[in-house]
Amino acid sequence: MKLKGPSYGHLSPNAKCSRCRGKAVITLPSHHANFCVDCFLEFFRKAVKRAMKKFPIKPHTPIMVAVSGGKDSLALWDVLTELGYVTKGIHIDLGIPGFSEASREASEQFAKSRGLGLSVYELKDLLGFSLPEVRKLKSSKICSVCGTLKRQFLNRLALQEGFSVIATGHNLDDEASRLLGNILRHKEAYLAKTYPFLPAGGGLVARMKPLFRLESAEIRIYCKVRDIAYFGDKCPFAQGATSHIFFEALEFIESKMPGTKRDFLFGYLDGKKPPQPEETPTGRCSICGAISYQDICSICRIKEELAEKGNSQ
Repeated sequence: MKLKGPSYGHLSPNAKCSRCRGKAVITLPSHHANFCVDCFLEFFRKAVKRAMKKFPIKPHTPIMVAVSGGKDSLALWDVLTELGYVTKGIHIDLGIPGFSEASREASEQFAKSRGLGLSVYELKDLLGFSLPEVRKLKSSKICSVCGTLKRQFLNRLALQEGFSVIATGHNLDDEASRLLGNILRHKEAYLAKTYPFLPAGGGLVARMKPLFRLESAEIRIYCKVRDIAYFGDKCPFAQGATSHIFFEALEFIESKMPGTKRDFLFGYLDGKKPPQPEETPTGRCSICGAISYQDICSICRIKEELAEKGNSQ
């Protein structure tokens, strides 16, 4: 079934831009609006500006952008740069044959074309194992393990490079789908952190999601009009992830009632404030020396488990 969504260049010849009344080439059903290219770009940047106003960071604070090579992270990096923020990209090469090479190339080509700084790290160097090796040895769901590894290493690398805030490309669809899953599963701890900005604390830098007001399809249109060449394949390890089910459920409802995703997410966030900073642990990992709530940090625990299973095979 083909679901209705924002489109580029599929309007009638007489369609008018809702903002300037010129010729419209873009339609956004959830906004009941049509735009010309220039007004769409203004709409997109305004959405990011509104998001940034919710984040308690100073305008000149350098921002580390987590870059995967996909549309969301590259659009995020592009729009933050366009809005005048000081940014640097960071890419973690997961070592997935074919997929990681293409992701890395898209990230490097974008940075080169815009004259932007990009740090590239390989999971194999950071952890001692590539993601395929982790998948082979670890019994847990690989998406969960990968998420933990990326969060922890991005945080450590941001601190290492002198950044106090990380921006990720999570969009409205991501956040609404995650919210739906957490509500249906009564995950109170996760719901307490459902907010597009998480302050620094607990040994973590601040984390923000400037694209949380924008739908995935709107970001795809932005990449098209901004000539952003991104890598569009899905991670081959993500097959069967339950997050996709919640995404598809919301997409179906959205096709029948445009604007539902926005109402669902924004209604939940309305009136909420950023979570309180976590208390920074006083202990350190006995192996690597990183700040940790336990004697051994999560990264070193994973390393130990992988090494043990590797030696037993």
